[in-house]
Amino acid sequence: MVGILQGATGASLFPTAPSAQSVLLDQIRATAAERFQQEKEAIDSASKSKSEALDAESERYVTVKAQINNAKIAVDSGKESITLARNLLLELRTSIYLAGEPGEDSKFRATEFDTKVAAINGEADSGGRAFNLVGYIDRTDFTPNSIEYRNNLGEGSTTLNGTYIGTDWRVRAADGKVWVPDLEADTLTQYSDIQGVIQKTTLSDGTETDKTTSTRNGIELVSYNPNTKAITFKVTIDPTLPPETVTGTLEQTGIGLMGSWFYQKLANSLGRDAAFDAIDTAEIELTSREAVLEQASALVGRDSRRVDQEIERISGEKSDVLLKQLKETENLQVTTVQQILAMQVNLDAMSQQQQYYLQAFAGFVRSPFLRINLQV
Repeated sequence: MVGILQGATGASLFPTAPSAQSVLLDQIRATAAERFQQEKEAIDSASKSKSEALDAESERYVTVKAQINNAKIAVDSGKESITLARNLLLELRTSIYLAGEPGEDSKFRATEFDTKVAAINGEADSGGRAFNLVGYIDRTDFTPNSIEYRNNLGEGSTTLNGTYIGTDWRVRAADGKVWVPDLEADTLTQYSDIQGVIQKTTLSDGTETDKTTSTRNGIELVSYNPNTKAITFKVTIDPTLPPETVTGTLEQTGIGLMGSWFYQKLANSLGRDAAFDAIDTAEIELTSREAVLEQASALVGRDSRRVDQEIERISGEKSDVLLKQLKETENLQVTTVQQILAMQVNLDAMSQQQQYYLQAFAGFVRSPFLRINLQV
């Protein structure tokens, strides 16, 4: 038969046709490959969707963690401010001591004292209100500042109640008026009430002006009762006119320090002793306010640990998703190969059976074309 299909050169006149078994096996492989790709895409799609959901959740927790970190910065900054304030208190002691030394200029030391007190107040209010736990009090009722931040992905939040390491005060006069200091400008102004209207006064030249004086050289303490908070002081607005005597009640907040005017300008031992006592009290107050920050630090630490645990959980779940994707892909590959091999084994078995039939009936088959079909 081969000789009939060959030419003179011995080459076949027709290319050898693939067997039905090889064609069928190629079809099985192609179908298996297509099914593998479809199932692989389904696995990848499910893994991608889960990973994206976990990434989105992680990003939300990162936003929460950023707020917690800002709160921690506020706590740490507050502690640093307390340390600086404590150092300034030590320097105040030096100014008081030197003010009583022979040959020293007590007025200069009083000015030095006021500058350091102002520095403590400035340190209290340093930074923005949103991240300050030691300053920015509400001057209407002396309520300390507070910080609020989210602590989870829901509506949960934590509020850190602050404290005040500066010193603020006002005098509610017997006539109902209120004298309020400007801590930055070192001035004292009379108002009709808290957050009321600034009162006016007339100078010796007939000019009307705000009833404001300097806390550094326009006030003189007459008397003060620490038990009742009753205070009497003189206010000079126009140096050419007699000072005005004010009687009222001193209202304070913070660590209790006052300007040098409250301590007789450090000009005598009585005033200096009072200033030393005030510093002793201020140091105790700073320690108390440091404890408030420790409580805030504990709350921030608790929230930070919780969020860290959630972020770690999400990271673990994402790793599990990737491992599951790899495992499912591996299992799919193994199953696909097993199926192809099984089909190939079945086809080989069927082909072997055909060979048996061909051999069994070879004597009865005379047509070469029929023999070819049986072989196929």
